[in-house]
Amino acid sequence: MTTTSTDSAFNIFTLPTHIESYISPFWETVQENDHFLLQRTKLRKNSIMRNVLGTVQNVLDTKQSPYRLLYRRANGSCLQVAVAETEKQADTAWRWIDANLVPPLSILDDNEKEEFVATKVNSIVTRRDAGTDEISADANVRTASRSFRQTFDVPATERLVNYYSCAYYTNRFTTQGWLYISENYVAFYSYLLGYETKLLVELRSIQDIRKEKSKRGVFSDAIKLVMKDRTEHFFSNLFKRDAVYDVLVQLTGLAMQRVLKSTALEQSPGGEVSIDIRDSDIDAASDKDLVTHRMASLPASEIRKMMQPLKMDLAAQKRDERFRARFRLPPTEQLLTSVHATYFVTKDEDTQEEKRVPGRLCLSESFLTFNSTDKGHYHDAIMPLYTIRRVERLNEPSQAFSIKIVNWHQDHAQFRLNVTKQQYEEFSSRLTANLRKQIKYMKMLKRFLATCPSELVAADKSLDDIDKVHGGLGLTFGFPGDAKKLKDKSKMKLWKKYFDEYGRNLTIVKTPQFGRLVRVGLPNRLRGEIWEVCSGAIQQRFLNQGLYTRILEENKNKNSLSLEEIEKDLNRSLPEYSAYQTPEGINSLRRVLSAYSWKDPELGYCQAMNIVTSAILIYMSEEQAFYTLSVLCDDMLPGYYSTSMYGALLDQIIFEHLLESTMPILYNHFKKTDIQLSVACLPWFLSLYINSMPLLFAFRVLDCFFMDGPKILFQIGLAILKINGDELLKTTDDGAFMNVLKHYFNSLHEPLYPDSQNSKARTLTRFNELLLVAYREFGSITDDKIREMRQTHQLKVVAGIESFAKRSTLRNIDDTAGLDKEELGIIYDKFHNVQYYRTKEKGSERMDYAAFEILIGNLASWAKFSQKNKEGDQERQLKVGKTFLVRLFKRFDKGDQGGLSLQDVIIGLGSIIKGDHNAQITLFFDLHDTDKDGYLNRDELLEFSESLLWIFRDKPDEYLNAVSTFLRNAFEYSETKEDSQDKFLSMASLRMLVLADELLENFFDHEFAQSFKLVEKPVEQQRSLGREIFDSLLATGTKFANNAKQRALVSSPLSSKASNVSSPTSTSDTQSLSTTPSLSVHTKQDENQDVDTTTPSQEPIQHEEEKEQEPTSHEESATESPKKEHDNVEKKVDDVHDEESNDEDEDVLEEVDRLLKEYGDEDDEEDDTKST
Repeated sequence: MTTTSTDSAFNIFTLPTHIESYISPFWETVQENDHFLLQRTKLRKNSIMRNVLGTVQNVLDTKQSPYRLLYRRANGSCLQVAVAETEKQADTAWRWIDANLVPPLSILDDNEKEEFVATKVNSIVTRRDAGTDEISADANVRTASRSFRQTFDVPATERLVNYYSCAYYTNRFTTQGWLYISENYVAFYSYLLGYETKLLVELRSIQDIRKEKSKRGVFSDAIKLVMKDRTEHFFSNLFKRDAVYDVLVQLTGLAMQRVLKSTALEQSPGGEVSIDIRDSDIDAASDKDLVTHRMASLPASEIRKMMQPLKMDLAAQKRDERFRARFRLPPTEQLLTSVHATYFVTKDEDTQEEKRVPGRLCLSESFLTFNSTDKGHYHDAIMPLYTIRRVERLNEPSQAFSIKIVNWHQDHAQFRLNVTKQQYEEFSSRLTANLRKQIKYMKMLKRFLATCPSELVAADKSLDDIDKVHGGLGLTFGFPGDAKKLKDKSKMKLWKKYFDEYGRNLTIVKTPQFGRLVRVGLPNRLRGEIWEVCSGAIQQRFLNQGLYTRILEENKNKNSLSLEEIEKDLNRSLPEYSAYQTPEGINSLRRVLSAYSWKDPELGYCQAMNIVTSAILIYMSEEQAFYTLSVLCDDMLPGYYSTSMYGALLDQIIFEHLLESTMPILYNHFKKTDIQLSVACLPWFLSLYINSMPLLFAFRVLDCFFMDGPKILFQIGLAILKINGDELLKTTDDGAFMNVLKHYFNSLHEPLYPDSQNSKARTLTRFNELLLVAYREFGSITDDKIREMRQTHQLKVVAGIESFAKRSTLRNIDDTAGLDKEELGIIYDKFHNVQYYRTKEKGSERMDYAAFEILIGNLASWAKFSQKNKEGDQERQLKVGKTFLVRLFKRFDKGDQGGLSLQDVIIGLGSIIKGDHNAQITLFFDLHDTDKDGYLNRDELLEFSESLLWIFRDKPDEYLNAVSTFLRNAFEYSETKEDSQDKFLSMASLRMLVLADELLENFFDHEFAQSFKLVEKPVEQQRSLGREIFDSLLATGTKFANNAKQRALVSSPLSSKASNVSSPTSTSDTQSLSTTPSLSVHTKQDENQDVDTTTPSQEPIQHEEEKEQEPTSHEESATESPKKEHDNVEKKVDDVHDEESNDEDEDVLEEVDRLLKEYGDEDDEEDDTKST
């Protein structure tokens, strides 16, 4: 076999799947040998049974290909090794098996044959389908994914996440079917008694996802999808509605990031977001998996190549994200295992009284974490494995399943694991293995801890010694505020006591006391380190020591757009602080911002970064500030400092919703007076209140922000509005609104109770009131609530950004090439849609050839390569088509950039769509004039003709004849050039030949331009065969009625007399003629099942009536008809009967027989008549 034939054969192999028996009433064997069977499905030509079978397959979600190849096992069962859609595909695979698998099987022992076949087939599939669901470890996922890809036009690499049974509401009625959710699509398919419903929408086109009640408003089992074009899709009967919602939210969140990345406005919003399949997800299946998924015949080495279903990976990804966010861990960490455990905390050193804290112990690659599960009790411990000196397993009966941990600072922690013995052994083994991997990092600890002031505080060193540790600009230029009034020394003593009891820096344990110490204000010399600890930046700084210096060194002589923007903002960064009036402070800020722009070139630099960085540099060293800025931009405030600021805009929407729910009167006042809340509140969030409040209080907000996370921004903002609510209700415009807030911020230092007799009360300021209201009145705002609201509203924000980017881009197009606004919009959408799904390296804005091929295929049907075009006998045509599109791509690429911009595509398409016939002829001439000499030589003429033949491959034969005539005339009218004896065709001659042929003239005049369809992609497709079923049942019922009537006539003397008059010949002829119209319709329908047809029932019914009422008239008409025509009709009927009889099988189930007899087609009835 040729290489192409071998590839065609390989394309239909599947992972071996167990089949109980090859003997089935729905399958017939076409070919067989000692080891393999080729079978095809029955009932292909019976419309009623085809509809019934399609309905059953829809209900069971088992879309079956019409051909299958089976391997006979020794125990009588089979392995399905391939499925095919066409007879040609099945025959190709059969011949490959006969040539490559059957000969080796003849010399193998019986116990080796099955493993040989399974290994061979599995190897083919895993090599061919790497990264697809065809090698999923879950057989159900493989089957469902195959049904999904067979039903919808999606790439073979599209991976299915999950599928659910549900109902879909159409304009006509509700239909039950299957909801498929993949990486990039939401699809619905239903086939019920001939009525087919198909829906395929892109995740990126979804603007809102809502949980709903069913249409009757009884059950909460529905989801509504609102698209960007305002269309809606309603799904109900979802028994796992919440699971579906969570999956859709997660996937649309990933799609949102990719949309922002692919839009013209948001070229580089951050790191690439993708579904990352880790090595840990491609593990060997367990023994249980082997039994469950019926893969016992596959060798273990082959099973290891199989992937976990994508839904499991998405669940793991979601779990890891929650885990990292909970403990502020580096982005490389994945949760490996977690167990319930009890933490024994020593409360008093003298009495050794122990406090037991129930919670959860989690293990990742580099960390062991514990968090309390007691409601309202805060106890978090983050133990980097590289800080653990020793782990002891306590085996005393009173301490069963316990471990004792000793860390770098000689602090002890004891945990009792609430697990079984096997789970205890597994946890201990995994912990031990991970500890060994972290030994290399222990050598770096001593040098790193020397940069932490907490080490000196715990050692009771003096302030002068602490000041020698490299820190922020405050050590040189002074810290804001009066240290005495701030009680800095007292705070340092409290922190020393805490460090002694609960550890410090990398090993600190967070308790309620930790939160109280942070909220009263951090001491100046510890503020930077505590910010690091709370944000998790300290972990990244330890694991990446030297990275900051290396980035600066490697990029010191480079320039970028980000560096230019940084220079513009340096002198506008906290000008009130003295350090930023000197070169030392400016240079320090420049280095940190530049290093981050080089570390993350996609994000680079955005305004407001300079404000936050200049603030944290007062308390942090440059290296500390660099990693803290990274955590802020990447984890804590994603999207805040991107070009579109989508994160900040999203949080503004959330802030307004929270205001509406907590203070509706104030919210309605703002709406009534048209006061724009974002005018004041957006700068609060972007600068973390640094630009709004006096620095001293802004740093107190930062203390709470790093400890509590982004929720504190909402709590502080709502508290500000609540405290000033009475004054704000009097405002009527934005100016008055801003003045109230400005006056409030300037009064934060004022005492809250200046006339109080209580000395402590007199020390309370309006800022203390602000914190109190924020935590007490708005404590119900949690991280989970903010996360949920972000998920709810993020799609609307991105849709708005995408729409704005589209309008901005189209408004700035230099050359519209004669296209109108609607046409430009469609090209923009299709261009960015292709870029969205491309697999090229990130960061490129230009369209490469592979993407261009997809784009043109989406616009013109002739440019789309189907699977049929890739089969062996189409190899030449495929090459011609590829060559033509490559030349068209280069034609569009005017600047020879190797890629196309949106402007290039608009100009290229516009020249075709708006061009006249001369422009089209010139285009084709230039594409085939490869030597650019202004003539077409013999080879170029042949290529010209082949290109036309490829474009006309689905056209009638008249087009092929036109090309043949053109080529003959082209050779005839070719002329020689002065310097050559060879003949060439000039542009003028080509134009003459084209205009001489009507078909070619029409093609170049308008057909080629009109083949590019600038229309939106249809979303929903429905095909109803209900009329066909109705007509078929009506015809059958009429026949039953007529037969019953005839029997009644036969039983009477008159009918007997009439029967004796009628001859057998005339009766036979009448039946043949009467059935011909019905048979011809059904035969045509069987040949093209995908076309909606309505079977005319009037004609056969009319024949039956004529047969009953005027028996002699039919005899006369039959006798008068030509003998030749009569024979042809009889032959046609006999051929159809023979074909139908081959499909009948005595082993068909009784239920199928009953259905065939009761609802059979007309040709089935005629089979019965003929046999009788």
